[in-house]
Amino acid sequence: MQIIVIGLGEVGRHLLSVFDREGHNVIAIDADSERVIHAEEHYDVATMVGYGASHSILSAAGVEEADMLVAVTNADEVNLIAALAAKQLGAKMVIARAQGNEWANWTQGVRYGLLGIDVVINPRVLVAHELAKVARSHGAGHVIGFAQDRLELVEMELTERSRHTGRPLAKVPLPRQTLIAAVVRKEKLFIPGGTDVLLPGDRIYVLGLPQAIIEAEDLFVNRREAKRVVIVGGGVVGEALANHLLENRATVMIIEKDRTRAEELSAKLDRATVIHGDGTDLSLLEEEDISTYDLFAAVTPHDEVNLMAALLAQRIEVPRTACVVQRGDYMEIYRKLGIDIALSPRAVASDHILRYARTAEIHSLSVIENGQAEVVEVAAVRGCRLIGTPLKRLDLPRGSLIGGIIRGDEVIIPRGDDVVQFGDTVIVLATAAARPTIELFFRPRGK
Repeated sequence: MQIIVIGLGEVGRHLLSVFDREGHNVIAIDADSERVIHAEEHYDVATMVGYGASHSILSAAGVEEADMLVAVTNADEVNLIAALAAKQLGAKMVIARAQGNEWANWTQGVRYGLLGIDVVINPRVLVAHELAKVARSHGAGHVIGFAQDRLELVEMELTERSRHTGRPLAKVPLPRQTLIAAVVRKEKLFIPGGTDVLLPGDRIYVLGLPQAIIEAEDLFVNRREAKRVVIVGGGVVGEALANHLLENRATVMIIEKDRTRAEELSAKLDRATVIHGDGTDLSLLEEEDISTYDLFAAVTPHDEVNLMAALLAQRIEVPRTACVVQRGDYMEIYRKLGIDIALSPRAVASDHILRYARTAEIHSLSVIENGQAEVVEVAAVRGCRLIGTPLKRLDLPRGSLIGGIIRGDEVIIPRGDDVVQFGDTVIVLATAAARPTIELFFRPRGK
C-alpha cells in the first residue's frame, strides 16, 4: 500500500515501525525536523518536513495516489484539515485523530464519515472504553475484543497466590470455550503447549467467549467485577469512563482538581459523586474511604500525577489500580511498580488505525507485547490452504495458533478436529517469526 503518515509523535512512529516491517511504501511528514530525522534514521520510509495540512505538501507527497492517509499530529484541527484535503485530492482512505473535548461524545470513540472523513478516532474515549471492559473483568489487565466483542483476549498476571501454577496446561480445568493463547515469561512471549507449566510472574493471554473468560479468570485470580470505582481526573477519559461505568450500574466517585470542571461534571453526571480535590492528596483519599472501592483509575493527562495517585491508592490497599500512561515506553515500569492496569491512549489509537492498513480479507489486527505477536481477524477466502483440513493435520508454524472461528452467529474455540470452511472468519495469533508462514495458509492455492 501507498501510505502517508502526518505527525511523527509516539503514534506516528509506532505506525511507521509496523508499516515498514510489512513492506508498505510510506511517506512520513512532520513540521518538526528532528522528528523527521529520527524517522529517517530508524525506518525505511520517505520523509518530508512541512505542515501536513498544506495543499502543496500533500501534492508533493503524491496524495492522489495514496491508498491511505493517517493524520495523527497533536493538533485536532491539523488532522481534520489534512484528512479533508487529502480526500478531496484523491486519497482512497483517510483517518484522523481528534482527541479534544469537542470530539468526546462518542460511546466507542470512533466516528465514520464525519465531515467526509472515512474514520475519525478519539483515543481518549477508546481507552476509556477499554478501562470499562477491564473493570467488568475479574482481574484482567488488558481486554481486546474481536468479532464485535463476541470473542475476547484478556491478559492476566500470575502471582505466588495464583492457583494452577506449577501444573501442565493440559491439567488446568479451563472452561470449554477458552484457551491459553500466549504466555509472557521474562518479557519473552511464547505460545504454549499442553505440557508447558505456568509459573508465578507469568503474564498469560486467555482467548474465549466473554462469559467463559470470566470463569477462566476465576481459575487464576481472586478478584471480582469493579462495582465501586474511583476516577482521578475528570477530563475526556474520566468522563467517558464514568459514563460507561454508570451505564453498568457501578458506584462512581470522580476526583477533579479544577473547580470549574468539577462543577460541570457534577451537573452532567448526577449519579456520580464528584469531589473537588487533588488525587495525590493522601489525607483526601483516606477521608473519602478509598479503600472501600474495588478499582482506582488515575486518568489525568499527566503521567506523574497518575502514577503517584495509584501508588497512594496501593498504600491504602485498594484492590486494583489503573493508570493511563501517555508514554508507552514506560508501561513496563508501571507493571514493575505493581500497577495492575496500565493503558496508553496512543497504543490504543495505533492498534485501531492498523486495522485499516490491511487487505479486504483482514478485518482487524491487534499488536501485543510491543510487536512480539499479532492477533488478526481474517476471512477464509475461497481456495485458501486452510479450508477443508482438520486443524491437527495442518502443518502450522511454531509460534502460531488458530484461536477462534466465527461462522455466522456461531463462535467456535477450535480443537484439533475442527475444520475451517469457506466464509469463516478466523482469529489467528502469530509471533513475528511465524507470521510470513501463517499468511501462506490464507492465500488461495496456486498464489
